[in-house]
Amino acid sequence: TEEGPGPTWFTEILDITLLPDQDRVITAGQGGVVVFDVTDRSDPITRDHIAAGGTGGFDRYYHVLPAAPGLAWATHRDDGLDVLDVADADDLERADSFSEKGYEGLAAGFDRLYVASTQGYVDVWDAENPRRMSWVSRVDGLSRPWDVAVAGDALYVADGEDGVLALSLADPDAPVLVGSAPSAGFPIRLVADGGYLYVVSGAGGLEIYDLADPLAPTLAARVDVGGSAQDVTVHDGLAAVTTQEAVVLLDIGRAGTPDAPLPFAYEETEQFAMAVHAADGEWVVGDWNIMGVWDVGAGPAPALDLGQDVVTFLDGAETLEVTITNRGGAPLDLAGVEVPAGLTAQVSDLTLAPGQTGLLALTWDGLTDLEGLEACIASDDPSRPELKFGVTSGAEGEGRVIGQNAPDFELRDLDGATHRLSEQLGHPVVLAYFATW
Repeated sequence: TEEGPGPTWFTEILDITLLPDQDRVITAGQGGVVVFDVTDRSDPITRDHIAAGGTGGFDRYYHVLPAAPGLAWATHRDDGLDVLDVADADDLERADSFSEKGYEGLAAGFDRLYVASTQGYVDVWDAENPRRMSWVSRVDGLSRPWDVAVAGDALYVADGEDGVLALSLADPDAPVLVGSAPSAGFPIRLVADGGYLYVVSGAGGLEIYDLADPLAPTLAARVDVGGSAQDVTVHDGLAAVTTQEAVVLLDIGRAGTPDAPLPFAYEETEQFAMAVHAADGEWVVGDWNIMGVWDVGAGPAPALDLGQDVVTFLDGAETLEVTITNRGGAPLDLAGVEVPAGLTAQVSDLTLAPGQTGLLALTWDGLTDLEGLEACIASDDPSRPELKFGVTSGAEGEGRVIGQNAPDFELRDLDGATHRLSEQLGHPVVLAYFATW
C-alpha cells in the first residue's frame, strides 16, 4: 500500500531507523524528521514531521538517532544539532538546538554523543541528560568526517579523504586518533558489528575491516555492490547495502563470513534506495520518498543485474557488450533473449554462479532505426523473470524508462528457437516489498 505526503511538504529519506518495540519508523531527509506508525506493517501511516531550522517543510535533516525514550537527535549541515521531542508522534517538537556547521553522522556511547563534521573535526557532547546537553571537546585535524560509530573503547570515523580512522576512547571526553586504514572509495557511512567494521564508500562499494586490534582496522574484504554504496546495516547474518538503485544483501554470517561474504539477494527499488536499517528480524528501506517495510525470505535466489538500462549504438554497425551479473545467492539460468529487428544477441554464459559476471553481446546492422525500442532478457530471477531494457541508435538517441514487469511475449532462445515464458520459475522471492509508503 502507498500513502503520499501532504501538499505542504515532501520527504526524501537519507537516514532511517526501525523501532520495533514502539511500532515506529523514524527518518531524516528533505522535509525534516518524519515519524511513521507501523503497527500494521502492511499499512504504514505518516504521523508527523518537523523541518530543520524551524522553517518550511522542505528543510532537511541529514541524520537522526533515537536517544532516550521519546527523544531523538538530528543533524543539519548548516543549523547544527537539534534535540527533538518525538514522544507524541502527532506533535513533534524541538526541545533544544545547537548551532554548528557541517554536522553529519552521530553515535552515542559512555553518556556522550559523538558528531562528525565535514569541516574536519568530531565534536563530543555530554549526553547524560539527552534533553539538555552540553559541548565537551573537539577532535581537530581530520579531513572530511561523514559518519562515526562507537564499539568498545574505540570511536571509528568514516573520513571521505583520509579513509577509516580509529580513535581511542580511553578517555571518552578526549578521543585520540591512533590508527587508520585506507579506502578505495569515499567513506560516508559505517557500522560496527561482531568484531568487524562495515563501511560504504560510494564507488568503492562495501569495505569490511577486521577489528581484531580495535585501534588498527585491517581490510578483510571489499565487495562491488553494483552501484554507489550509500548506507549499510548488519542484522541476522546479513549485511544490507543501498546503492541508489537497489538493496544488496550479502551473507556474512550464514554460509559466508565477513572475510568472505557471499551474494544473497539483490532487489532494485522503484526510486533511489538511500537508507536501510533492520531490527528484530524486520527491515526498512528509505527509497527516496518511499518508506518501505521489507521481508527477507528463507533462502537465497538468483538475481539478474544488467549493467545498464539503455544500450546506445552510434553511427554505424557495431557490437556492444553489456555486463550481466548474478547478485543473488543461487545459480542464475538465462532462458532467452528477445531483440528487435536489426539486432542479434549472444551471451557468454547460459548459467551464472552467485557473484559471477557474464556478457551479453548485442550487434546492430547499422541500418535499422532502433530509436525508442526495447530488448528483453529472460531468466529464472523470481523477482524479474523478464527484464526489459532500452536500445537506441544514433548519438542523440535516448532510451525509455523500463518497468519492472515485462508483458508476455515471444522469446528467442540463444540457438534461434523460440518459446513462451508464461510463468515465474519456482524460486522464492528472497527480498521483496510487502508494504510501502
